[in-house]
Amino acid sequence: MFNAQVVNWAQMPDCWFDVDRVPELLERVEHQDDAEAWKELGCRLVLEHDLVSPAGFAALPDLVRLAPRRAEARGLAGRILERATGRHGCDDLLADCANAIKEFREVLDRHLRSRPADYLMSFRALLAVEEESTGRTPWRALRTTSITWTAPTAAWG
Repeated sequence: MFNAQVVNWAQMPDCWFDVDRVPELLERVEHQDDAEAWKELGCRLVLEHDLVSPAGFAALPDLVRLAPRRAEARGLAGRILERATGRHGCDDLLADCANAIKEFREVLDRHLRSRPADYLMSFRALLAVEEESTGRTPWRALRTTSITWTAPTAAWG
């Protein structure tokens, strides 16, 4: 089993305030391709596409271990990190994920070099990793850069 020996899941409620489903779902997705389990896991770890539950941060190392071979794991880990800068009251749990975040960056870097079909999702996850690792948003440079667009010179008839 994944993180069960390290994480006290009884203290890690998911978005539905349950403490037993996330470890069960992680076990299911590790051993079988189960779209319903991935969907439920996503709903339990990230609430309304905005807030991350304590179980989300606790599950992050497990998702990172699955990420090299599972697009669902890359996507869900990325969604968790995209929301990590918001208010969640779990800064200590996020700090405990530093090694997993570093590993996730390496996984994403290797994956993106392969020009995958899920490039955009993986790139967004990489941006979230960079923001979490450096404390700066990678988009800051783009917001302060002036981009000039010139209309084509062809005659409009």
